[in-house]
Parts: sequence; C-alpha cells; structure tokens
Amino acid sequence: MVETKTEDNDKNLVHNDANEKTNTEIIYDEEKNIDKESQVGSVLDLVSAAVSTNDDPSLPCLTFRFWVLSTFFTVLGAAISVFYYFRANVLLYSIFFVILASYIGGKWLEKILPTKKFRIRNWEFSLNPGPFNYKEHACIAAAANAGGVAAYAVDIISIQELFYDTKVNFLVGFFLLISTQMIGYGLAGFVRKFLVRPINMIWPQALVFATLYNTLHGNTTETKDRVRFFYIAFISIFVWQFVPQYIFPWLSSAAILCLIAPNSDIIKTLGSAYRGAGILTFSFDWNAIGSMNPLYTPWWSQANNFFGVILSAWVIGPLLYYYNVFDAQKFPFMSTHSFDKDGHTYNQTRIIKSGELDITEYTNYSPVYMSAIFAVCYGYFFLQLPATIVHVALFHGKEIWNRYKKTREEEDKEDTHCKMMSAYPEVPYYWYGGIFFVMLIIAMILGETTGARLPWWGVLLSVILAVLMVIPIGVINAISNWQIGLNVITELVCGFILPGRPIANVYFKTYGYMSLYQCLIFVQDLKLGHYMKVPPRSMFTSQIWGTLIGCVVNFWTMQMIIDSKRTYLDGTESDPSGQWTAYQSEIFNTASIVWGLIGPAKTFGAGSIYNVLLWGFLIGFFLPVPFYLLHRKFPKSKFNLVNTPVILYGLATFPGPSRNFLITGLLVSFLSQFYAFRYKHAWWKKYNYVMSAAFDAGTQIMAIVLFICFTGIAQVQFPTWWGNDPTTQSEHCFELNG
Repeated sequence: MVETKTEDNDKNLVHNDANEKTNTEIIYDEEKNIDKESQVGSVLDLVSAAVSTNDDPSLPCLTFRFWVLSTFFTVLGAAISVFYYFRANVLLYSIFFVILASYIGGKWLEKILPTKKFRIRNWEFSLNPGPFNYKEHACIAAAANAGGVAAYAVDIISIQELFYDTKVNFLVGFFLLISTQMIGYGLAGFVRKFLVRPINMIWPQALVFATLYNTLHGNTTETKDRVRFFYIAFISIFVWQFVPQYIFPWLSSAAILCLIAPNSDIIKTLGSAYRGAGILTFSFDWNAIGSMNPLYTPWWSQANNFFGVILSAWVIGPLLYYYNVFDAQKFPFMSTHSFDKDGHTYNQTRIIKSGELDITEYTNYSPVYMSAIFAVCYGYFFLQLPATIVHVALFHGKEIWNRYKKTREEEDKEDTHCKMMSAYPEVPYYWYGGIFFVMLIIAMILGETTGARLPWWGVLLSVILAVLMVIPIGVINAISNWQIGLNVITELVCGFILPGRPIANVYFKTYGYMSLYQCLIFVQDLKLGHYMKVPPRSMFTSQIWGTLIGCVVNFWTMQMIIDSKRTYLDGTESDPSGQWTAYQSEIFNTASIVWGLIGPAKTFGAGSIYNVLLWGFLIGFFLPVPFYLLHRKFPKSKFNLVNTPVILYGLATFPGPSRNFLITGLLVSFLSQFYAFRYKHAWWKKYNYVMSAAFDAGTQIMAIVLFICFTGIAQVQFPTWWGNDPTTQSEHCFELNG
C-alpha cells in the first residue's frame, strides 16, 4: 500500500467549483424551460460538471479504516432503519450523514492510528496507509448504503411473528433476508455493460454523491467550514429533539383544530394527525419533518408530492368517510387493518387450513373489508403503474430512445471514464453468477420448506419477471431517475396462479420486486464507483460486506423490538406516544390477506364492492395525456412540471405515516429548495446538504439514546403534564380509552 500526501490527494480529486453542478441544479435548469442541449451541450457536460477526470490508482480502498467505519455505519444504519420501521414517523437513514460522519471518522483515524507496517509472510499491511482518501470513503458509504437499511423481507418476518403466530428462527430469518437482498446483486453483473459503462447511463443521484465526495476531499478551508457547520447543526438538533420526543410531545403533532373545538368528533377526526386527516396540524419534530426529505428533494417534485398528499388526506379521505363510500363509517377512518362484514378485525387464522384458504369457512365467515381510504389507496397504486409508463413515454420517450440507441452504438467506444477504469481488474461474471444461483437455490428451498408453500417454480417465475424488466426499467431509471416498481404486478400474478396462500404471495412479491430493486441499487453504486474510479472488486466487496452485516443486525433488532413492544405492534393496546404503530407491518399483512389468502379474484373481482377500483389501470394510462397536450400547446407554461406519477405517489401515502409532517415539511422544503436555492444560492450550495445530513443524524442518534436510556430498555418516564398527556396521545384529540 502506497502512502500519499494530502496535497496530492487534493490535486487528484479536486476540480473547479465553477464546474460543479448538482442534480438539483440540473433539474432547476429544466424547470426554467431551457433547452437541454443548449444548456449542457451533451451528456458529457452533465457528467463533467460533477465528476473529476483525475485519478490516482495507487490509493488504497479496503483499508483497516474501511473495515472499522463501514461496519460501524452499517450496524448503526441497519438498527436505526428497523427501529423506524415500527414507528409512526419514518425517518430514513441518511446516506448524507454516513458520508459526512465517516469523513470525520476517517480523518480522526488517520491521526491516531499507528503508521507501522506489519508483515505476515509475503503480505505487508498498515493500519494507517496514508491520508484518508476519497476511494475508501466511497467504499464505506457503499457498504452502509447496501446494508444500513431495513431489508424488505423484514415485512415477511414481522407479519409472521405478529399476525400469523409463526416464530421465525435466526437461520431461516437470515437466509430469507440475505437471499432477497442478494439475488438482484447477482443479476447486476450481467447488466452492467448496458447500465454502468455507457456514458448515456448517467444515474443522476450518483452525480450528486460524486459532487459531495469531491467537495469533502477538495478545498480544505471550505471543508473545515462545512464540518464546523455540521457539528453545530448536529448538536443543536440533538438537544432540541428531546423536547418534542420526550418532554413536550404535543409539539410533535400540534393539532390546532382539536384545541379550537375539543368536543367535536368531526373536528377531531379531521384535526388529528395520528388517527385522522391532520388538517392544520403542525410539527416541530424532525422525525416528522425530515421524513419527506425536504432539504434535498427538488421543489418541483415536492410540490407535486405534497399536492397528492393534501388531496388524499384533506379532501378525498374525509369525503369518502362522510359520504360512507365503501361502507366507510363501519370502519375506523384511516385504519390499515382488514375487517370482516361486522366491522371487527378480520380473523385470518379462522379461514386458514394447512397454510391455505379454507373455502367453506371463508364462505361462512366473511369477505375481507378495508377502510375506504385504504381501499382507495390500492386504486392509486393501480393508477400509478400505467401513469408512470405513459408519463415517461410522453415526456421522456424520445430522449430515452435516442440515448438507448446511442448506448447500443457506443457500447464498444469507451469514454474517458471507461478508459480510466480499464486500469483496474473487473469483477468476473462467475462471481455474480455464483451469487445469483446460490441465492436462487436458497430462495427455492425456503419457499418449499418454511411453510410458505411457494413451489420452486414460483420463486423462479418471480425472478424471471425481474429479469425480463430489468433492462427497460434500468434504462429509464438511469436516464430519468424514475423507477417503476413490480410489487403490484407480482402480487397480482401470484394471487391468480396460487390463490389462498398468503405467505407464498408475500414471498413471491418480495423475490420479484426486490430482485429488480436491489439490482438497480447495486448498479447505481457501481456507477458511483465508476465516477470515483474505485476498483470494481473493491466496490463489489464493500456492497457484499455491508449486506451481510446489515441482515444480521436487521434480524436481531427486529426481534428485540417485537419482544418489547408486541402489544402495541399487533394492535392489542394503543401506544400512548402514538409512535409504536407497526403500520407498515399492518399494510403488508393486509396485502397478504387481500392478494394472497383471499386473492385478487375475490377481493376485486366481479361482485366485490372494490371491483370499481380496477378501472384505475385504464384511467392511469390517460391521466398524463392532458398535461402533455397542454405542454405541447403552451410550452412556456410549465405544464411539463405537472408530474402525475409523483402526485399519485403522494396520494398513495395516505393512510401511512402520520400527517403531522405536512404543513411544516412543506414550509421547510419551500425555504430550502425554492427560496434559498434561488436567492441564497451560495449558502445553499455550501451548507444545505450538510444541514440535512446533520439534522437527520442528530435526530436518529437522539432517538436511539432516548430508547436505550429513557423510554425503551430503561423505563424513565417524564412527569405527566398537559404537553405529554398519554390519555390523548399528546394531541388532545382522542382519549385512548374512549
């Protein structure tokens, strides 16, 4: 391993700040309706704005610092992600936090670790091979990005534990988690020549991360300013979060309507963010505000998304309920549970016999019912898939097709970055193939032997669906930053071919959906490694290591939370804080009943009250058309910024996370992505992402400290007063025993 000087690293990596252009800025240029060709000249300009063409092949990647920091941040992320999986307000583990905090940690280890070289036979190594460099930094973040998440299969295990009375042991749980996460990794190796190497496959989010790495390892004065700002923001939010989370929970969901009319049931339903629409409810809790990523999601995207959420929660939801659509008033306003004909929670165990639907008992018992808002939410998903396809085809189709043709024409004509990457040995195909087939075999064994009752050919079919769609969806994702999910399609397919098998359905959905999703996540990080000139084998090792560690932590964290909070999570009791809800598990469980146990033919077929929702597939095809025609007629009126898939995404978030994020989140997003971006751009460019990372990091660390020291493992409750009254979920909207 060769030691290099800090100044050399800076020279190798830094490029002119005037050329730096984030993805958000590129989108802003599109918002100004400036022709892309005249603005950036070509795809090369987009890449060169964020990516350096300098490289130092001698820089080490998988250093001792990498193993220490990647393991730490992966463990932390996996634990936090599962922790928030069972919470009302979901705050994603911030990759910006990982990048910034690991930079601080790497620089610290650079100073304290001994530089002595050790020799074991012919192998020589050092705990401190030189200055902390951008390549090992990118590998640390790649490991945390791969493993510092709540794996999708956590859904399967949690519903088996909470709703199907099935105990999942560690061995089964680990193999389920690792196989669902890694089948897509194996697939990634066979599509990299189409989705990684061509310069047309830009992967916009990778450009943003590349810009951040270049900034951190660039001008030292600017870096010190940003790190100082990070510390100040981190400490400030860490201290503040004790107020809404522990001392004064009313600030987390300040329901103004409930204070104005405390005796009105209608106002309570409209005003509560935990159990109602959350109209005129504010939040001063970054758990809620940060759940919408307001500091780095572009304003045009946030505006579309918030419009969808507000339309769903404040308009459509209350109208459905008070006009009793789908027998809405028989069920709770915004429940994600499934119900029987009498309005009681659906007893799914009553109609299960040997893991399958007992038709006789089902006929004698009841069809499955949902709250009107939850049922209509499925309708939004039916709309979303065709609307996404048509929107992308109309607004981006020509560009995608032209770029795809160029990709085919130029795949053998390597650009500058490909030539630079040729200095490093590529990951052999048999590495990817080995992972793919080993994980596929594990998946087949699990499907046949764990009570899921998913035959081996069912697992194979689910993966084939992903294989067939990965190139077209991957090209769209790489060029336009949009990814079409397969979750609804996989549920439908399995529901028709294997009706009456709920766990088989969720297995099928997870393997099909996640094979494609994980493949594209892996590919995006490979592209980032391509931009940062990280050796492919180092990036590959980083991602595999992070995933292995993350799956272990996912399982044990989930078991700890279920064991300590089971009565809140399964609905036996209501959590006084309103936070331990497991609404994601409830949604996943309801899906297992609707699509798997009962089946789509019975739930949405002829004779069902929900049959009308199937028209969503047809209607979705036409939703983007009027805005496209208006855009063609009035090209300067910005109708191209009306994004129906994003609006539908917002619509489909209700029911879901508590609505306390809406007003404050919209305000923060406006101040950051509209006002500061346009009128305080120098400050925005220097500090906006740093503030987002610091706020997310401080809030997440505080939540873990609070859980360990006060509300979870150690039960140290703050004295009860008006601001944390447990009988009203602190909102003063509902009495829990009422």
